[in-house]
Amino acid sequence: MSLLNGDFRAVRFFSFCLKRGWHESAGDSFGALRRSQLAGPRAKKMKLDLPRHNLPNRFLPWIAAVAGGILTFLGYAGFDRFYLEWICLVPVLWAIREQTPGRAFQLGWVAGIVAHCGGFYWIIHMFSEFAGVGWLPATLGLLILAAANGMVFAAWAWATRLVCRDAGWNVVWVSPVVWTAAEKLWPEIFPNYLGASQYKLSLMTQFADITGILGVTFLVVYANSTIYKVIERRLDKQPFPLRSTATFAAVTSLLLAYGTIRISTVDTLSSEAEKLTVGMVQANIGAGEKHNSPEYFLREHRLMSRGLVNTQPIDLIIWPESVFGVNLSSREGAFSPEFLGDLRTPMLFGTVLRLEQGGVRQAYNSAVLVNDSGRILGTYDKIVLVPFGEYIPFGDTFTRLYSWSPYTSRFRKGENEAPLMLGNHPISVSICYEDIYPGQIRTLMQGGPEKRIPEAMFNLSNDSWYGNTVEPMEHLALASFRAIEHRRTLVRATNTGVSAIVDPAGRIVLHSGQWTKEMIVGRIAMMRGRTVYALLGDWLGWACALIVFSGIIL
Repeated sequence: MSLLNGDFRAVRFFSFCLKRGWHESAGDSFGALRRSQLAGPRAKKMKLDLPRHNLPNRFLPWIAAVAGGILTFLGYAGFDRFYLEWICLVPVLWAIREQTPGRAFQLGWVAGIVAHCGGFYWIIHMFSEFAGVGWLPATLGLLILAAANGMVFAAWAWATRLVCRDAGWNVVWVSPVVWTAAEKLWPEIFPNYLGASQYKLSLMTQFADITGILGVTFLVVYANSTIYKVIERRLDKQPFPLRSTATFAAVTSLLLAYGTIRISTVDTLSSEAEKLTVGMVQANIGAGEKHNSPEYFLREHRLMSRGLVNTQPIDLIIWPESVFGVNLSSREGAFSPEFLGDLRTPMLFGTVLRLEQGGVRQAYNSAVLVNDSGRILGTYDKIVLVPFGEYIPFGDTFTRLYSWSPYTSRFRKGENEAPLMLGNHPISVSICYEDIYPGQIRTLMQGGPEKRIPEAMFNLSNDSWYGNTVEPMEHLALASFRAIEHRRTLVRATNTGVSAIVDPAGRIVLHSGQWTKEMIVGRIAMMRGRTVYALLGDWLGWACALIVFSGIIL
């Protein structure tokens, strides 16, 4: 209750700022006109009714922008205040209401920087652990990343203000269209879709199998815009926006109905599908400890896995990302059963794969699938590498860059997008943060050249780089939408948490803790069929981008 009270106090404070500064913000020519029309006793009465405030009115938009940024990151997964995401943009919309597009850009950028500094604070720990840099450069890295990702807010504020001012379009619709286009078009190292905050609201997120996660983002911003419109009309003493609110209520009702029907349908299909029993090992050994004692790391996985197979039948044992490194002359061959713990069970595990290619040894961050005798059934090399952690951009051209960051790996980018075959079942495998990229997973779900559409999705991760922060939960929340988008079970195995099984409806049905030693066993459905999103991709994002460009040009 204390947390909720704190949130409500923040909302009341913003309401106070609205009442004080709505018609008196700097450069508010419309407000000045209103005040000139209200001369006389009524104006004096209004002036007496306004609470005194020490801050100059010109600062209020900037305070509102900062407040919007704070509300935004408090709504992220891991902070567990998803409801704040439905109002987080209201202060920013008020701040840019009568600003020039250029000033709106600045205000939006401030909100974005605050949101990403608060929501991505774990970047400091990652840079320190992953790249081996000090706290000061790591903090600078966070600020640079926040400024880059904050451009989504800046572009949204600029385009929303420009289109609403010049084209006269309704902010209720302009705002979500612009934001959705910005999320689609702006490249981010760590994408953080606004809609991911709603991962627990299963009934409300099922339409992601049509629109992808961008549709949920659209809905969240649409809610913000509608709430803002209600407040704007009230403070301007104009009629209640009945049409806008009724439309929003109708859209929400339709989406809830769709969610109810789809969950029932997907649950029925899941119950009828063939099942496999999978076992995940979370040894709770951080990256630093693994590096210092790789033998211990491997031994713990063997022992824990043996405990799994000795107690129940397991169809697949899963180890997390980069459990050990191995030198191979080719991608064929076998591991000795003793090396893998003599489990006599098919396994999927992460490894640093070093291959001789053209007389040069190349390193890959890979996943390897073996059968019950240790024979390699297939490998997958990570395609989306982490900049400055797994490679340095332009490092192949300017090799000296690696001497400036000696802890950075020199992995090669993978090329094979085909699924791996577990018996008769094609499965999709991704590594680390690849599962937060909808486009990358959609590519992997196309089935490769032979169009063998995967029946389940697996992800091997190591989130220990981020320490005891909210990042693992943010990662899982973002990844969970891949299950809805493709109606497949998502199995995530991590070193230190959060390992999880996400069902085809996007519900996290099993999960581990953070920094805990656990084994997770679950039955997963091997699903078939294609969704609208799997076929059409981010059509909503492209459509929104087209509308925005039309509004700007026309």
